[in-house]
Amino acid sequence: MSGTTRTRRSFLLTLGGTAAALPVLAGSACSAQEATGEAVQFHEEFSDDAAEGEFRGVYGDRFDVYPTGWRDTSKRGVYRPDEVLSVRGGRLRFRLQQVDGEPASAAVVPRLPHYGQRYGRYTVRLRADPVPGWKLAFLLWPDSERWPEDGEIDFPDADLQHTIGAFLHHADPAGTVEEFGTDAFLDDWHTAVVEWSPGLVRFLLDGTVVGSSTTGVPDTSMHFVLQTETGSTAGEPGGLPTAEALVEVELVRIESHPWT
Repeated sequence: MSGTTRTRRSFLLTLGGTAAALPVLAGSACSAQEATGEAVQFHEEFSDDAAEGEFRGVYGDRFDVYPTGWRDTSKRGVYRPDEVLSVRGGRLRFRLQQVDGEPASAAVVPRLPHYGQRYGRYTVRLRADPVPGWKLAFLLWPDSERWPEDGEIDFPDADLQHTIGAFLHHADPAGTVEEFGTDAFLDDWHTAVVEWSPGLVRFLLDGTVVGSSTTGVPDTSMHFVLQTETGSTAGEPGGLPTAEALVEVELVRIESHPWT
């Protein structure tokens, strides 16, 4: 779910130790900080603290998580949300680390009223420690699970020590992709925006357009995932992470189309 080919599984919602197939209808899609306006489908600024192991208890009405034990894209790491996720001081924290002898990360999915949506504006404000071996890919993935036929949109996407990139995987069985680079690193705070409308995708970083495309734009419902994992070097000798890294997010906002 980035610039590299990924294996995807049907997503499961995990609540109270049980699993249920998605899509679901979420009972509460927005936090108390939700901005006014009909276009806003989700707005979270993480005002409620949650220690490691408590994220699902505090934020389970607002976010789903990839279940414990799922392998990440490289298959060299594992998702361990209860060990990785916490909230402190208005920031969602992903503490990427070794758990039981293997790299552990997490991914969260904002809960919209109808799971995914067709088109929209997606805003995140984030930073990350520039530690080799880890990466993040915040992405739009097709609800249909048909990939590459229904496309994919990734931004921001980067190994944590590299500059931020954007990727548009065309809605095309051939699996073609466009990449847009930036000069920005993740160790500073940045605001990343994806604007997805009929026939057009735009990527904005800190208010500046860094890329846009009208080629192979997805046109089916997609859901937004804030995903962390092992980096692009995971399959190389010595390429797995050995040090902890912190990814922090202080804003997630999702608007429907049109968002103005």
